[in-house]
Amino acid sequence: MSKALTALNERLGVSADTTLPLAQLAEADLARLDLAVAGAMAAEDEAVETGLQEAVRFVPRPLRGRATRLLFPEGTGG
Repeated sequence: MSKALTALNERLGVSADTTLPLAQLAEADLARLDLAVAGAMAAEDEAVETGLQEAVRFVPRPLRGRATRLLFPEGTGG
């Protein structure tokens, strides 16, 4: 199995059997696909975090700090 396909499987958290049809693609194409998937996953993560930060604005001010700590335990929230 190619290095790029293995990386894609690991990123997606799937077994090699799941992406077996992709094995016929060129290594460069698989690497490009892996890069696109990584970008899409990062964009999704950022969109979810931004959405949660915006949602906290609708929580009544006295509870906002607690809601922020619950949603962002690592302290990354707005």
